[in-house]
Amino acid sequence: MNIADLPCFEYSVSVTSQMKSKKNSSMKKLLSVMIAFAAFISAQASIVVVNGLSHEHKLAGTAAVQGNIVVRNTGDKTKRARIYKTDVIHNCKGETEFDLNLDRGRCNAKWLTISDNEILMTAGQTVNITYSMKPETGVEQVGSYWGVIMVEEVEDLDTSLPTVGVKVNALVRYAIQIIGSYEAGAIKQLEFQGLKLDTTEGSKILKIGINNTGNLMMKPIVILELYDAGGNQVARKELPYQKVYPGYCKLFELPMGDIPAGTYSGVLVADCGDESIFGLEVQLDVPELNQ
Repeated sequence: MNIADLPCFEYSVSVTSQMKSKKNSSMKKLLSVMIAFAAFISAQASIVVVNGLSHEHKLAGTAAVQGNIVVRNTGDKTKRARIYKTDVIHNCKGETEFDLNLDRGRCNAKWLTISDNEILMTAGQTVNITYSMKPETGVEQVGSYWGVIMVEEVEDLDTSLPTVGVKVNALVRYAIQIIGSYEAGAIKQLEFQGLKLDTTEGSKILKIGINNTGNLMMKPIVILELYDAGGNQVARKELPYQKVYPGYCKLFELPMGDIPAGTYSGVLVADCGDESIFGLEVQLDVPELNQ
């Protein structure tokens, strides 16, 4: 699974009774421990989408295309999930925004019909959610259109009596990207937008913004080759692909901690395969980190 397609997890933390002021410090420590433990809980999530978090389709005119999302309850208790549609956009700051407003020009979520808006799964059960994507009449039949089908775990009402302590609930939410593309008239064009070596967190991270100025969704693999003053290759680094949607920017972060301090020349490449390769010559000053 590509890192860009990982599910997101949401946590709710609640204090279930009043605490005396002298216990505030202990409570804060307990909160920190419990929130950290929630990261472990997320790995044990019982609702799983088993057939991928990105579904791509070829479009032809206004003909409908169908697909399915397979959800499994791997836990030992009955689980409920709701299914709904959102838009998704990215920016060069590394932010991802899910929006219930589906009016963006290349958002296809408004074309999508879904078989279910809520599912109830017994332990071990697998459910098949089907969807249909039918482009609207009058839509420009060129390039990529995209949106998201969310599968979100729903917590049943807790009717247990309150007790002293902290309760952490970990709920999983899967964002399944549904992409439809017209091949005719496709424009494949990427531009590098911003290149910064960030050392503010005590590490060396090369932050690379890539902007899609075409009309087709692209999936570049980012490759960096660095050379010293004598022309010797010092490093070759590669990042797995991320989707970059038309009209939007995506942030790629390349760890540089193993590169010795110095000044290097090099080439930065966004390789999308099928002869779609975009390059940039770079000069990098890599500093020595303060210990």
